[in-house]
Amino acid sequence: MIRFASLTVPMLLAACSETPLPNTAASNETATAEAVVNESEGAAENMAVPADATAPLLNLAPEALSLVDPQSGRARQLAFGTAREMTVTGATAALGKPSDTGRNGECGEGAMEFVEFGGLTLWFQQDKFVGWFLEDATPKLTTATGAGIGSTRKEVADALEISDVTDSSLGREFTTDGGDFSGLLDGAGDSAKVTALWSGQACIFR
Repeated sequence: MIRFASLTVPMLLAACSETPLPNTAASNETATAEAVVNESEGAAENMAVPADATAPLLNLAPEALSLVDPQSGRARQLAFGTAREMTVTGATAALGKPSDTGRNGECGEGAMEFVEFGGLTLWFQQDKFVGWFLEDATPKLTTATGAGIGSTRKEVADALEISDVTDSSLGREFTTDGGDFSGLLDGAGDSAKVTALWSGQACIFR
C-alpha cells in the first residue's frame, strides 16, 4: 500500500512542477474565468480547507485539478493526461485517503477506473487522468470562481459563459461555451441550484 500521508506540500508541488504536464485545455481556460488559478493567492479563498494547515488546497478546473500551497498561494495543475499515481497522490494530500476505488467496464468511452474522495470521483484510462465528477457537497469543493454544489445558475453564469443543453437526457444540463465544463441543475431559472459538476471523460450514462 502506498502511504500518501508522508508527503509534504513542498515535495508535492515540486513533483508537479518538475514533470511537464499536458494541458490540452490551455486555450479554453484562457477563455474562461477559471484561469485565475495560475499562481494566484486569491484562488485559495474558494478552496477546500484541509484539517492540516500544511496540506495543499484543492480546486476544480476545466480539464484539471488545481493544487495550491496554502503558505505561498502558488498553484500547480494536475491536467488531464497526468499519470494516475501523481493525480491520486495530489488529491490524497489535499483530501485524505480515497473512500473507494474500482473499475467500470461499461462506460461510453471504454473501460475506466475510478478513485473516489467522498462526492468527488476521478476517472482514469490507461493509468492517465481523464476526468472528474462531483455530485455531493462533501468534501466542499469549488472552481476558482466559487462554482460548486449548491451554487445557483446565476452565480455560475456570472463567472462563466454557459448555455443550457436542451436535448440532455440527464435533466437540466448546462455546459460552458467551450464544452470543457458541465453540470446539472435542480430546476429552471436563475435560482436553480447545481447538483453535479464534471469535466472530461466522466462515466455518465445518457
